[in-house]
Amino acid sequence: MSETFSNNLINGAIYHLLNFEKYSSFQQAARQAAINNNFQIVLFSSDFNVIFSVETRHTISIEDAVRTRLDQGDFDKESKGAKLDVRGVETYWSPIEIAGIRYYILLVDNEKYYTQEEITKLGEIIELAMGMWNYAPERDPAAEMIRALRRGNRGLAHTLLTEQGLKESELEGVFLVTGINKDDALQTLASFETDYHLRTLRIVEPDEIVGVLLHSADCVNFGEAEWKEFAKKMASYGAQKTFHVYNSGGIEGLCSSFQLINKTEAFVQFIFPYKRSFSKFELALAANCVNICMSENDSSVKRYYLDLIRPFADVPDSKAKQLMETLEVFVLDAGLSSSKAAKLMNVHVNTVQYRLKRIREILGADITANTIVPGLMMALAVQRIEKEAGPF
Repeated sequence: MSETFSNNLINGAIYHLLNFEKYSSFQQAARQAAINNNFQIVLFSSDFNVIFSVETRHTISIEDAVRTRLDQGDFDKESKGAKLDVRGVETYWSPIEIAGIRYYILLVDNEKYYTQEEITKLGEIIELAMGMWNYAPERDPAAEMIRALRRGNRGLAHTLLTEQGLKESELEGVFLVTGINKDDALQTLASFETDYHLRTLRIVEPDEIVGVLLHSADCVNFGEAEWKEFAKKMASYGAQKTFHVYNSGGIEGLCSSFQLINKTEAFVQFIFPYKRSFSKFELALAANCVNICMSENDSSVKRYYLDLIRPFADVPDSKAKQLMETLEVFVLDAGLSSSKAAKLMNVHVNTVQYRLKRIREILGADITANTIVPGLMMALAVQRIEKEAGPF
C-alpha cells in the first residue's frame, strides 16, 4: 500500500469521518463513511454487547461474528486489525479505548477488496475520529438490564428491554459462572451458543460472568445433561460454581431466578460439596434450607427437621460421626446409590451397605422410601449448612 492510500478507502473514510460541517455527530459521519466505502462497523462494550453498529450488508449476523471470535482459542484478542473469517466474510477486530474505557471494534470488508493493513489503518482513523468528535458511547443497555434483573428492579428492566427492541417472550433464563478467567469463560460460552444456536447477553467481570439466555428461532433444545457438560467445561478452566435457571421466562421470571441465585450462592455448596453445577432444583432446596436456618420468628420448623436425625445423638460419638457422614453422602451426594457413595467416600461398597443397614436400625425407617427421602434431605441439608456456616 502506498503512503497516499491510493485505493480511496482511507481518503473516502476521512472525508466523512472528519466532516464536521456536513454531519452533526460521529454516528452520522461513521454511517455515511461505511455506506459510501462498502464496509461495516460495530462497536462493542468489553462484555461484547452491541453499543453502536452500521450494517451495510446482512451476510452474517453480529451474533455469529462474536461467537466465532470468542470461540477461537488461539485468536489474539489484543492485536489491532486481527483478521477472522466468518462464513467466508472477512472481519477485523481491534481493542480501543474511549475515555479510558475498553471497547472492541469490528470492521467488515464487504467485498474482500481491502488489505489487512488498510483495514487496520481505517480502525485507527475511526478511533481518532471518535476522539475528535468527543464521542461518548451510549451506556450498555444490555448490561444495565442484567444488573436491574439481578437487583430485582422490574420497572427499569422492562424499560431497558424495550430500548433494545427485545420482547419478554425472548427471555429464556439466566446463568452465573464464578471464579473463572474472562477469556476462558467467553470462549466456552461462545462454543455453547454455537452448539445450541443460542443468543446471550452478558456482563463479564474479572472472576465471573453473568448473563441472560435469549430465545432463538433455530434454538436446539437442551436440558440438564447439556448444562452439566457446559459446567464441566467451565470447571476445567477453573470455574468454582455454575448456576443456571432456564425456562423461567419474562422479566418477572428472570428477576425471581436471580433472586434465587443471590439467596443461595453462598450456601448451596455447603449442601452439595461435590457439585460445581447448580440448577433451579438444587437452588430451590437450598433456598428452603436458608429460610429455615434464618427464621427468627419460628424455629420450630428447623427443630422438626433436625428431630428426624436426632436418634444419632444416642450413638457413641465416633460411630455417630461416621454413620452421619455416610448418610449425608448417600442421600445428598450419591442420589441414593451405595456404589457412588462408596466411590465418593473412598471405601468399599460393602462398607457403605453395612453402615446403611445400621442407619436404618437407628432411625427405624427405610431411608430410600418416597415418603422418607424429602424430609431426610431437608434435615441433612440444614445440618450441613449449620455445620459449615454456623448457627444463624
